[in-house]
Amino acid sequence: MISGVKQLLEDLARTPALVCTVGRDGVVSELFLDEEVRKVEFADPWATVEYSGWHIHANLDTITKVRFAEAPSHGDSTSVFVSLDDAEGNAVLRFYFPHASQTHRTYTAQELTLFETFKARYEQTFGQED
Repeated sequence: MISGVKQLLEDLARTPALVCTVGRDGVVSELFLDEEVRKVEFADPWATVEYSGWHIHANLDTITKVRFAEAPSHGDSTSVFVSLDDAEGNAVLRFYFPHASQTHRTYTAQELTLFETFKARYEQTFGQED
């Protein structure tokens, strides 16, 4: 599983206009992928993703499931995202399509195609349970 998570994380980090959320124990950070990634490195079991204004370190051993999901969001909008979850079903990292500043509206066909492309590429690797 960890090799698939590494490839997925690298692909997501290199996709512009997404937002990555990192949440643990009552705190959520929203990290905007507005620029080119500076570094994606792996030193098992850790991953480092670095941009000019922020970086994260994630223990990939905590990720036990990858979900490609669609869920209600603010108001009557919908969010589509990839969630890298722990054993309790909590998101370790979550990548929203597209950029969060563009929420509260309907997705364009191009944005949904980007999400569906990731889902098609990786759902065989991780399986998909809804």
